[in-house]
Amino acid sequence: MWEELKEENKQKYKTLITNFASLSEAFSQKAEEMYGEKELYVAPIVNSKFQETVFQKSFGGVAEDIANTSYDVSLKLDNNKKYLIGIKSFGISSGDQKIAQFKSNSVSDDWGSILSKIKYNVENNENHEDENKNLYKDLALKISYLRNDRIKSSKELIKGFKATDISVEAVYHVLMPSKKGDCPKIWVGETSYSPIDIDNLKIIGATSNKNPTNFKFTDGNHDYKYTSADSQLYMSFKNNDIVIDEWDVNYVNDPFSIFENLHLLSEKKQTNDLNEIEQTVSWMIANKKGEVEESSGFNGFDGATKLGKDSRIKRIDQIEEKYTNILSADEMDYLISQLKIILLSKWKTTEDKRKMKEIRDELFSYAEKFDSQELINTLQSTLYRPVSEMYIPIPNSKKFHDENPNFFGQNIGTFKEGTSKLKLDKEKRVFNLEFMQSGDSIKAYINQDNGKSIQSKDKQSILGEWILRGIFQLKPREPLTKKRLDEIGINAIRLSKFKNTERGVGIEFIWIDEKNPPNDAWGWINK
Repeated sequence: MWEELKEENKQKYKTLITNFASLSEAFSQKAEEMYGEKELYVAPIVNSKFQETVFQKSFGGVAEDIANTSYDVSLKLDNNKKYLIGIKSFGISSGDQKIAQFKSNSVSDDWGSILSKIKYNVENNENHEDENKNLYKDLALKISYLRNDRIKSSKELIKGFKATDISVEAVYHVLMPSKKGDCPKIWVGETSYSPIDIDNLKIIGATSNKNPTNFKFTDGNHDYKYTSADSQLYMSFKNNDIVIDEWDVNYVNDPFSIFENLHLLSEKKQTNDLNEIEQTVSWMIANKKGEVEESSGFNGFDGATKLGKDSRIKRIDQIEEKYTNILSADEMDYLISQLKIILLSKWKTTEDKRKMKEIRDELFSYAEKFDSQELINTLQSTLYRPVSEMYIPIPNSKKFHDENPNFFGQNIGTFKEGTSKLKLDKEKRVFNLEFMQSGDSIKAYINQDNGKSIQSKDKQSILGEWILRGIFQLKPREPLTKKRLDEIGINAIRLSKFKNTERGVGIEFIWIDEKNPPNDAWGWINK
């Protein structure tokens, strides 16, 4: 990636980073000293947040906000190539670096039982190496599948739903300052941010006999280390082998004088109206109970069919007529009786709907024994909604629209007096929805009672396919759950209202720390 960036942008990035680092002595209790005949320099400081911001500013990158990955910035070089970039800074002499955490996953998937077996084997079995190697392999596979799904999800986010031919590459971009005592320098490094090659996974073994639940493994591309106490994954960056550039750092003689006079510098802030954001709002995808709504919103495809009663009766009759010579009388009786139960009974409560789904699943299991894909397809079109049907739900939507009637556009969030029905016609509720991580945009509209849904106006199936299969990495008809959100590292949505009304509203898939929600939080997370 580094070689593909413009030289003037790289020079700007270098200047900003090295100028910041030139003030390092102001942050050290002891500035450079003489040790024998050698000057004992302080180590150059590279602030990670400053580095991320400067990288975005220098190269036109977009900040990413996905949990449990090291992707910090996405960068579009042209219409056919994008990069996802993990930005890191650590000393040139540093060891392995943290790249991911699986704390919630390790709890929900009971990794503790495997770790307990490993520890027990070490304490009670002299020949524990082979048995523990298999247990390490089990854990390494769990880690690898989770990490790879997160990488695929992040790539889909930046790739977008329009561009199937776009190439998305992932790299780590690192800055590595010299250690204390050495002549101050910063080395630029780059290495691949590749999925773990599961087919070539090899266990190296425990990091030490004292900590047998910490272990190392490799896929031939990178060497990894898992630590059980905090369920974190580390990677060896092979610091000296990945250097692609080297910068000298010259410390200023009197850094404090610069800070003393900063207030004298004034620069009129320039704003880009196109990018300026007027208001943001963010909310959790799961509800307060930690559940993703089962038959609506992102799981809309899993709801009951929308066929009317007359159409349902007609469909049952058609199935009976079509397959009467293929199935036996008993088989047909069972099939039709179950179809009538599913399609003609009233399923009102959440528990009722769960029962309906159980009966539906049992019917499909029964139908599979006939080895007829045509029958399966017929039942799917009869009992299910389209496989990619979904919408983006707005929590506490009526209250949100009442407080922000113009968030999506002039009067889009207004209602007919005394009702939960939206006031404007559908065509007047349309707005531009921009997926900020990819740059794609669609025409969307606010819909349903209380204005609870954001739906695509023209590309609902394409949008659903991308979000469900791409971003959340779900199999067809696999429900989205809180567990899956934790695995992927996305648990929330943020909407941004642009001051430029033609640009409309931006949307991002993000991670919110429940213990520290953002200021724009909405719904149950707003504490």
